[in-house]
Amino acid sequence: MMMTFPVSSQGRYLIFLFIQLPMLDSARFDVIGPTEPILAMVGEDIDLPCHLSPNISAKNMELRWYRKKISPAVYVYQKEKDQGGDQIKEFQGRTTFVQDNITEGNVAVTIHNVRASDDGQYRCFFKDDQMYEEAIIELKVASLGSDPHIHMEAYGDEGILLECTSVGWYPVPQVLWKDLKGEILPLLSLSQTPNEDGLITVEASVAIRDYSVGSVSCSIRNPLLNLEKVVRISIPDPVFSRLSPWILSMAVILTALGLLTIGAIFFIWKLHRNKNGEKENKSLSKGWKKAQLHAVNVTLDPDTAHPHLFLYEGLKSIRLEDTRQKLPDKPERFDSWPCVLGREGFTSGKHYWEVEVGDRTDWAIGVCKENVTKKGFDPMTPENGFWAVELYGNGYWALTPLRTPLPLTGPPRRIGVFLDYESGHISFYDMTNGSHIYTFPQASFSGTLRPFFCLWSCGKKPLTICPIFDGPDEVTIIANPPIPSKKSLVTPTSEKSILWDTDSPQSSNSKIFPIQPNNGVLEH
Repeated sequence: MMMTFPVSSQGRYLIFLFIQLPMLDSARFDVIGPTEPILAMVGEDIDLPCHLSPNISAKNMELRWYRKKISPAVYVYQKEKDQGGDQIKEFQGRTTFVQDNITEGNVAVTIHNVRASDDGQYRCFFKDDQMYEEAIIELKVASLGSDPHIHMEAYGDEGILLECTSVGWYPVPQVLWKDLKGEILPLLSLSQTPNEDGLITVEASVAIRDYSVGSVSCSIRNPLLNLEKVVRISIPDPVFSRLSPWILSMAVILTALGLLTIGAIFFIWKLHRNKNGEKENKSLSKGWKKAQLHAVNVTLDPDTAHPHLFLYEGLKSIRLEDTRQKLPDKPERFDSWPCVLGREGFTSGKHYWEVEVGDRTDWAIGVCKENVTKKGFDPMTPENGFWAVELYGNGYWALTPLRTPLPLTGPPRRIGVFLDYESGHISFYDMTNGSHIYTFPQASFSGTLRPFFCLWSCGKKPLTICPIFDGPDEVTIIANPPIPSKKSLVTPTSEKSILWDTDSPQSSNSKIFPIQPNNGVLEH
């Protein structure tokens, strides 16, 4: 017996079969992304990978990496080529499509020079005819800020105000002030302000009224990296507050007599200032004039330069820039501190060179051992093979373990560096006026020493090694320079062990280390 279908039923069947045919011809696929968030440091290059399951070719598909909106996107691949016209402006020129294994469905987009604004969620989207799938990628961006600086000033009648500052953090860091026993001190104020690049500037202050605490520390911690930087400062002992009233009275009388004596001396000095000025000029200029007899030609070594440092003018000038160069990762190259060494190495003798710093607002200049650690953030101290001075945070410093403030009479535009290998001395001179800046305590050098240069922030103003020259034609010495006020005094007094900046920077009195899960900060 022949079976027949009603017309309406057969029609419905044929329509159903027709609709299903395209789906039967198309192979189903899934898009797989990373199961864990991807961590990237500011300034790095990072891949956002995705692949198909099963491993079918994606060569003829439309591929997109996007954020909140599918168009415009972070990156678009269609018709077997880039589609730059549909790309978000801030990613233009910063992405590369990795398609070496596209026929196996395995691709990635590289984001170059990662920024704080790149932090967040991404989606990779694969479309083949009418079928599409996507996967979610989580990108976590981090930046370890500069070494903290502590500023000290009077607070009220009996207190001291301490302000801890640091720049270049992401995400928002955690800030703690602690006393010597590790107890947390209440904050007087806290400011965590993003700059134009999205990186956070931290300012946290406390008021100290109990001088018996001895010393306190400021720690700034990146919660994403689980790393922190710590700086410690000693609290000055208020000797006069413990003296009896009659001793204080005597002190006032003696102070008055002292002021009268100083006035008389000043009057006598004024009568003979021309003669004394000439003698002082001779004394101060003697150092750099002798040093210049040993002037050497110094050039920069590109094999040691951090990827963000660009070298110009025949390896005589450097500038720190946002763009990261693709350079071979050599053992001698700095990968964290934005620094570079001079090509010349010294194992004996006396050597002198000058560096034009101009009106740059941050730099570090000096001498270091050829074999100093160039990977990571070892502190720049003589113990680690660095002898340098720096300008950072509107203050000049010698990078000693306790970080020595340098009360200069004015901003130097040109710095002279003098190395006396046999005597173990490294001296610095302000060639704006010929004055002596600082000489490191006598050391016993061994091995090769090389010139050392570092920049802490980007900008058009370069740091330039000067040609050999005979020094300033005229030197003006300011007698009796004013003593810096208490309110401008900066006196951090701890050892340090820092990111970049990078910048990163970076002074020499803080510590960087992983947080111990059991007991928090690891103190030395």
